[in-house]
Amino acid sequence: MRRRGGRVWGALILLVGVGALWAGLRQLPPRYVARLVPEPLQAWFWPTHPAEVPTPSMPASPERLAALLTPLPPTAQPSPGPVPSRTPVPSPSPSPSPSPTPRLLPTPTVTPPVFPGPTQAARSTPAALEEADVLLYGVRHTFQTWNNCGPATLVMALSFYGWRGTQKEAAVVLRPDPEDKNVSPEEMAAFARSLGLGARVRVNGNISLLQQLLQNGFPVILETGFEPVPRQEWVGHYRLLIGFSEQPGQFIVMDSYMGPNQGIPYAELDRYWRHFQRAYIVIYRPEDEDRLRTLIGPVWDDDGRMWAEALARAREEIAANPRDAFAWFDAGVAFLRLGRPEEAAMAFDQARTLRLPWRILWYRFEPFEAYLAVGRYADVIALADANLRVTPYVEEWYVYKGQALLALGDREGARAMFQRALRLNPNFQAAQEHLAALAP
Repeated sequence: MRRRGGRVWGALILLVGVGALWAGLRQLPPRYVARLVPEPLQAWFWPTHPAEVPTPSMPASPERLAALLTPLPPTAQPSPGPVPSRTPVPSPSPSPSPSPTPRLLPTPTVTPPVFPGPTQAARSTPAALEEADVLLYGVRHTFQTWNNCGPATLVMALSFYGWRGTQKEAAVVLRPDPEDKNVSPEEMAAFARSLGLGARVRVNGNISLLQQLLQNGFPVILETGFEPVPRQEWVGHYRLLIGFSEQPGQFIVMDSYMGPNQGIPYAELDRYWRHFQRAYIVIYRPEDEDRLRTLIGPVWDDDGRMWAEALARAREEIAANPRDAFAWFDAGVAFLRLGRPEEAAMAFDQARTLRLPWRILWYRFEPFEAYLAVGRYADVIALADANLRVTPYVEEWYVYKGQALLALGDREGARAMFQRALRLNPNFQAAQEHLAALAP
């Protein structure tokens, strides 16, 4: 009996030890799980997540949605006003057909960069380069570390202009918390400007404009959707365009995840680019600003025109496919930036009803802004909490939830949210401002 009792106690102690180890492993940040746990077992460690963004409790009626697709008469168009965004708003990007086609400038003689000669992939995938009609040399490819496609892609673009820094150096500024899920286009542009370069962020770009930028010596960073493998599901991703081939109709892309000199067909790239309102970033030498301004055209500094054209494009896509969740989302963003938050909130409701990928709010925060603007604070809190149950590492959610709590009279709850955001990212100016405003 004594021997059997000893075995029982030993088994119990072993089970308790295994349970404690299991509980400890489940508390590991995701980057350690990815490194330490065999891939077939990693699914056990990821938190459960919803299949899509939670749907609204009361979606807009068909009549109200139809009104969103009808442009107002010119005299009734509201002028763009300030929006309640407390996070950087993407700097504009080129516009579709309503704008005149940018004039093609002579291909410039580009000053040799610090890293001259063929890109790394020129030796590993020569077939992708032999067909290129335009190819910018001198970009140093960088494979990203965990969740680091923003800094890695930015570093590749900066290497074209001679910067020798690493993605680690960029991430210290852009992603102080290694688990941060998002770096905005404006944050990347601000980093480039801090180095003495120019940077322009626009939305509503098109394939023709991308080709002309490349022909004139400007590599282009795109923010896109990304589905590399089924098990990973949809995520946001940055890519750097360095060239294109008219035949077979593809861009040549430096991809921090897939590798250097990837050939991506025009249609496939646009399919995922539209998930981020076709946003793009162009970094340039200050002396090249006039050339770049000519290529981008009137929307270089006309946000009203850019967002009006983005709204027209989204309406066209909705007319072609009324169940296009991303088109409704893009319409919501355009309404918001044009100072029409009520219509933006309705468009976002419809996008949510049509089932957006569950990670979309890791990168795109405009629904929070619209719901705050129209006083739908419960929606803001519900969306923030739904995401925080999956990952606590996106500082923007805490700021939006804090604003909603503050509007509902919970000052201490709001203070806690702003402080949590700053623990994740001490450089987050929006959280700093909100916390300062709460000081006694």
